[in-house]
This record gives sequence, structure tokens and C-alpha cells, in this order.
Amino acid sequence: MADIKLIAFDLDGTLLNSKKELTPNTRETLEKAASMGIEIVPSTGRFWNLIPDYVRELDFINYAITLNGAEVYDVKKSKSLVKFEIPAQRALKMARVFDDIDEIIYDCVIDSKGYMRRELHEKIPAFMVGEWQVKLVADFRKPLESEEFYELVKNCEGVQKIQIFTLDKNLRADLLKALPVVFRKTLFTSSISNNIEINDMNAKKGNALKFLAEYLKIPIEGTIAFGDGLNDVSMIEAAGIGAAMKNSCKEVLDVADFVTTDCDHDGVAEGIKKFCF
Repeated sequence: MADIKLIAFDLDGTLLNSKKELTPNTRETLEKAASMGIEIVPSTGRFWNLIPDYVRELDFINYAITLNGAEVYDVKKSKSLVKFEIPAQRALKMARVFDDIDEIIYDCVIDSKGYMRRELHEKIPAFMVGEWQVKLVADFRKPLESEEFYELVKNCEGVQKIQIFTLDKNLRADLLKALPVVFRKTLFTSSISNNIEINDMNAKKGNALKFLAEYLKIPIEGTIAFGDGLNDVSMIEAAGIGAAMKNSCKEVLDVADFVTTDCDHDGVAEGIKKFCF
């Protein structure tokens, strides 16, 4: 049995089931692992305040990897340990390009707060896959007038994340291929069917996991990571044990060391029991 000291996991499609629930079995398994001295680390595309309360309120969580690895967050001290951000001028150029693409809306995350141009914010319901996503995106993106939005991006110290939403699957696939050619030193991934997540090239969950393991003096071999989406690939590759959910995309399944059950059958809990208990 591996000597696991740190468990990292994505949220949507991984820790949480398709109803966005943390099941009692999974919660109890996390509690048992934490009682053994294992660090329990959410690793998500969300910023800390956007993680569901029932996860943030777990008192055994000390650290979180947020914004796809753009930030490693010390939960108890309420501070960032490291940030990897898109330079302001590059983010501004992206915003101008995105303004000319039909059938998308986009946001920017700066200092762990989300912002959108007001006219895009008003279109949110038309670009989401369900009411849960409408509420999630609308409530945590502050609408700004266009010039105010551009000034904010232009003058910030850096943008942690940009997210594009589109229901056009062909357009999404085309953008995932084309944008990396136009914007180098930038990482384009996805976590759900209607989004593209954009970070600085160094902002990867895998890099953040390596940083946190070194910070905590935990050998990378002593880590296990669970994920299901494109933005989890680097973390699955970096961890001592990379565990893919059965519901994972092909890219995750291809690099995983182990495939657990899907998110609706407590796949994270099953993997923890296999390798930690």
C-alpha cells in the first residue's frame, strides 16, 4: 500500500456527484483520511469563495489549489502561497479578440473576484447548461460597463483566469485548437462541456500540486490526485498516483495510473480506500 500523505481532487465530476452533492460516504472517507494525518486538498478551476460551502466548511481542509493551479491557497491563514497570473496586457488583448467572436461570453478573475462586461453578463442564461450554472456564474461575476471592465483588466497586477462559455461544441473545439497558436505562454483547458478555461502557462494543477507537496515536505510519490477533465491532466500526471474517474475524458484516462468508479458511485472514496486504508 502506498504511503499517501496528500490527497488532491477536482470537484465537479470528481468529488461531487452529478447533482453537485458531497455524499455521506465520501465525506466520511475524507474525514478518516484526515484523521490519519493526510492532507485533504480540493483542486479546482473555481476560486476559493466559489467552492461550495459544504466543502469549504470541512474543518480538516488546510490548503486548496484554485483557479486551475493559478493559486495555492492557505485556508487557515486566508492567504495565497503562490500565484501564476496572465499579464494584464495579454489579458486585455484576449478580451479584445473575444469581443469579436460571436456565440461566446467570457469573464476575467482578478484577485479571486469575477468580472464581466455588463452586456455579456445579461446573456448568461443563454450560455449555460442548467439553472445551477446560471446561478453560479451570475452570482459570482460582477457586471461592469465596458470601459470600466477594460480599465480594470489593463491596470491590474495580473489576471488569474479567463473563462469562455459557449454552447456551440464545434466552435469550442475550434477555439481550443486556434487560441493556443495566437496566444503563446497561455494554457487553454476545459472542465465542463460548455467552457474553455484560460490561465498562464505556469498555472497548472500539476505545478501547484508539486509546489504544495514541496512546501509541506511531502514526496510527490506520497500524493494521489483524482480528476476527470482536461484541466486535471497535469495533476494526474504529476501525482504519485494519478486516479481517473470512470466518467473522465479520454485525455485523463490515457494518463491515469488507476481508474476508479464514476462520480455518482463515490469514485474518490473508493480510490482512497484502495490506496490509503
